[in-house]
Amino acid sequence: MNVNDIYVSACRGAFDRNTTMVRLVDWLENVRPEPPRNDWEKKQLPAIMPHGLFATRRQDTFTRHSGLVQIDIDAKHQKSDWSLQETLDRMSKSDSILAYGVSSGGRGAYALYAVDNIDDAKHSDLAEDVISIASGELNSVIDEPVSNNLSSLRFASPYMPVINFDCVPLAIYANGKPV
Repeated sequence: MNVNDIYVSACRGAFDRNTTMVRLVDWLENVRPEPPRNDWEKKQLPAIMPHGLFATRRQDTFTRHSGLVQIDIDAKHQKSDWSLQETLDRMSKSDSILAYGVSSGGRGAYALYAVDNIDDAKHSDLAEDVISIASGELNSVIDEPVSNNLSSLRFASPYMPVINFDCVPLAIYANGKPV
């Protein structure tokens, strides 16, 4: 997988219905907002649609899958002994995570898993498999709707992400055959 060839849609915030095409690596490396003080400010942050390219923010305007499944881990949904740093350390050990980091609010984490042979028709089914794999290897509760929703957003984070330029996509199998 050539990380430098992944393009996704970007918008100026949750209420912006227009999108532009951006190279994922450029966006992750260069979009660094101030930390949001509340949920309203978070929704004003620039965002990407990491699952692919869309003509607008509407799911029915999907044009091309990025090959990624977004994983969102909110601190509020974790066990009392959950540790953000331990989760980030676990993410660093996964060959299939293309990028990961601290969420915009500073208390949760996100990961972008690369997945072999994923497209819009298989997205929900393969996202379920990725959720299962991620919850096990990261020992965390995953926010499933974020992963399953093809048009979900990932808000820019003030924290620099880790990008794995040698990412190896997950190969998911059903009945002994690649999906």
